[in-house]
Amino acid sequence: MQYPSTDFLIIGGGILGAATAWSLAQRAPVGSRIRIVEAGLTAAATTSQAAALLTRVRPDPAMAALVAQTFAAIDQLDAVLEAPLPLRRVGSLHLATEAGGKDYLQQTAETATRLGLQADWLTPAQVQTRAPWLAPDDRGQALFVADDGYLDPVQLAQGYLSAARRLGVEVVQNCRIEQLLVEQGRAVGVHTAQGEMRAQTLICCAGPWSIPLLAQHGVALAMAPVRSHYWISDDNPALFPADSPMVILPDANAYARPEVGGLLFGLRDRQAVYGDPANLPADIHGYLFNCDPDGWECLETGWAELAEVFPALAQLGIAHYLTGVSSYTPDGKPLLGVTALPGLLVGTGCSGGGIALSGGIGRLLAEQALEQPLSTDATPFAVDRFGAVDPFSEAFRVRCALARSQKRSG
Repeated sequence: MQYPSTDFLIIGGGILGAATAWSLAQRAPVGSRIRIVEAGLTAAATTSQAAALLTRVRPDPAMAALVAQTFAAIDQLDAVLEAPLPLRRVGSLHLATEAGGKDYLQQTAETATRLGLQADWLTPAQVQTRAPWLAPDDRGQALFVADDGYLDPVQLAQGYLSAARRLGVEVVQNCRIEQLLVEQGRAVGVHTAQGEMRAQTLICCAGPWSIPLLAQHGVALAMAPVRSHYWISDDNPALFPADSPMVILPDANAYARPEVGGLLFGLRDRQAVYGDPANLPADIHGYLFNCDPDGWECLETGWAELAEVFPALAQLGIAHYLTGVSSYTPDGKPLLGVTALPGLLVGTGCSGGGIALSGGIGRLLAEQALEQPLSTDATPFAVDRFGAVDPFSEAFRVRCALARSQKRSG
């Protein structure tokens, strides 16, 4: 099949590709041609596996700015879409008992103040009123950040895409990109299963598949496919009201939020669990990591600390277990912007925060692609900030997986 050339070609129809297309369509010169190419169905791969916690308090100002822009993007989308996006603005409740967790809470409160966000200290009785499943004791501290929320990641991605289509963006699905087309040292298009596509600028938002795709052309992305996973309990609306907040438990390295009558809760692996980017399947659903493939070891390891504040866990059944793939960098920040290959930009490595960062990432990538003034400092996200790396080496993949194990926030 012969495709006409475009000004911008976005590789990957997940949430980052969708947000980037929408931002580009708003800012590009009139008549610009923008195309998204997705190997399967849009938003059906790693985007669909996300827990989608939108927490605004981030110690790094640039990261906080990206999340703030996502909230602004949601408001913009609500103004143009036929129905508002289902953002649950329930806030986040942070609960800690140990010294390290309390330090995290204090830092979160101070950062919230700097960002102009409301953060209130709660008593144990106030905690239970907001989240009946929690059982705090007098040793604990609790902080509530009212501005946070969550929403279905697929619906947000489809919202970006719907708004982008209205601005003329072309979306091609079920079209796998086999390799980049490079001429005279510049990326000028892609080879796909359906034929060649040429473009002035390529933007790769293909998640973990970006690693082997770009490695063919000497672009070594400093990230690795790392396991993210969560469980969903049996329904119990009395324990898990739909309007109860998200919960962050730094002592247990856990997070939770309501999920259709039950509780969605995640634990971060204390032992690094990672995959091989050279062996990722085309269909990520059903992909199991070699270590602890069913998550039982992680659940058993974290059970005691989680049960201290969630005693009902012992009586509740587990309805679902979902495991996904997150692209983690060593510092937990995304890889955004130009690469060593002229004509190619990337937006990936979101380290479990892609949904919350999506609006800001889409805007920043659009500004970089158009060589416009940047709304956010892009220095912390430079693609080459780690120097030369080998994303296929086990030592580097362990380094990336540890970034998830050491993460405390939502």
